[in-house]
Formats: sequence, structure tokens, C-alpha cells
Amino acid sequence: MNARPATLEDLPQIVAVMNEFGMALHGSPEVSEHELRLWFEGPDFDPASHSVVVTDADGSLVGYGDVAAAHEGSLVWIDPYVRPGAPDDVATLLVDELELRAEAGLAPGGRIKAYVPQRDETLAELLPARGYAVVRHSFRMEIELGSEPAMPVWPEGISVRTLRRGEDDRRVYEVQEETFADQFEAEPMSYEEWRHWSFGQAFDADLWFLAEDGSELAGILIARPERGGDDRVGWISVLGVRRQWRRRGLGRALLLHAFRELRARGKLRAGLGVDGSNPTGAVRLYEAVGMEVARRSDHWEKQLP
Repeated sequence: MNARPATLEDLPQIVAVMNEFGMALHGSPEVSEHELRLWFEGPDFDPASHSVVVTDADGSLVGYGDVAAAHEGSLVWIDPYVRPGAPDDVATLLVDELELRAEAGLAPGGRIKAYVPQRDETLAELLPARGYAVVRHSFRMEIELGSEPAMPVWPEGISVRTLRRGEDDRRVYEVQEETFADQFEAEPMSYEEWRHWSFGQAFDADLWFLAEDGSELAGILIARPERGGDDRVGWISVLGVRRQWRRRGLGRALLLHAFRELRARGKLRAGLGVDGSNPTGAVRLYEAVGMEVARRSDHWEKQLP
């Protein structure tokens, strides 16, 4: 086996590995080639130092992972994927290489975290032996859209409309940054980086919902018409309600509004990702509108000296 940095030419094989991984564990794909290319072309991504592919003797790709630093290097994430059925030593080599890259960008006393689906038994056995422990969980939650979702009830004084591209961009960015600032391990995002991700991933202005109270933007919901190349699923990418408007039912109303629009487009399900310990009570809100946990991912962490 051989390990090396990924290149753009590897993208089709990487997507195949990630989607075989997703289908084996969850019955759904993980990523589209467009989404992965967007990651590779991101403002802070350097394939030479932030990615690894593992190939077997005939050159076929059997593993992929990437590395992302946060909080000025005090935290580095690794995200490994192994082709189903690959030998166990593929996972070992992949994590070895990802840790080397993580440690190169890690501040003294920093932490390495691995994002691993709960059902990934190979990594769940490998990581404890390397000093990792599970410290947190996140969920993918979904709702079936076979029946019409309830009508949203908007708080008094609230109106909702869709994005006017070019006019609303900066305001939506500022609300997203403000409402996500109290999330666990949140890190500010530059406006340029926000634009790269927001307008690059299956962008549809008619699925960006802005809740206004007079001239004030009270909350936002950004949805996308597919997830991982699966156009049967509508995806809630961002839901943010500003503090002054919380506990008034605005988040619930935005969700129901989005569900109804996605169903009208023929989507079979709607999904989103959420921190399992979200301080705003997001998991309870999603359960209250009928969403259920479809999968759990574990955050494994190792503290370095």
C-alpha cells in the first residue's frame, strides 16, 4: 500500500470510496463530486498538507482523509474514510498519515479530533488504542415528507421572503455569524469564505428564507435542493434565530415553511446536521417538528502534550 497527498485527478475515485462507505453504513451517499471539488478549492485547503489517499498494489484508491485546523491550531480535525472490505491496515496507515499532518499544524497542548460515524466499527476499535476517547456526538436528523407538514405559525410582526442575491448577502452572513457564535467550538468565518461555501453548494435563492421584523432580520433558514448528490433529499444547511426573537416559535415556523416548500418540489425527505449538545435546544426543536435521528457520528479526541 502507498499513502500520498490527494490531487484533483483523484476526485472521482475519492467520491467513489466515500459513497461506498456511506452506502455500506447508512444506505445513502456521502458526497457529490461537485461538493468535494468545492472543498478542494476552498480558501484554506492545501491538498499537499491537508489530504491523504491510500492506494493498493494496483493503484486503486482504498482510503481517503483530510485535515482541517481550527482555533489558531489548538484544534485539528481528521476525517477518515476507508473503502468497505479493505484490509484493516488501510485504516491504520490512513490515520497514521492524517495524524502526521494534524500534528504539523497543531499548537502545543492542542487536540486532535476525529469525526467518525457510530457504525464505523473499524475506527471505533482503532482509535482508543491510539489514545482517543469519545467526547461528543452529532446527529443527522430527517423527516419524511410523504404527508403535508403543518402550516407555520409566524410570531406577530414577522414576515418571510426569499433571498435577493447581491442585496441581502452581507446581512445574511452577519446573522449567520451572530447566531452560530454560541455553538460549541464555533469559529468566525470570513465573508469571502462564507460566500465560497454558501453560493457554491447547490445554491438556490428560492430556498433561502429570511424572516423580518420590520427592517430587522430576525432569523434565516438556508436550504438546498439536494444532499451528497441525492436529489430526493432537501437539506437544511443553516437555521439561525437571533437572541431577541428566540423562544417565540420562529425557528419552528421557518422549519415548517422549508419542509412545505421542499415537499412541493417533490423531495421525499428533509434532513439536517446538529450538535447533540447544542446549547439552544435545537435537538428538542427538531424532534418537536417530527424529525428523528437517522445517524449518529462520534467526536473522538486526543490531547497532545
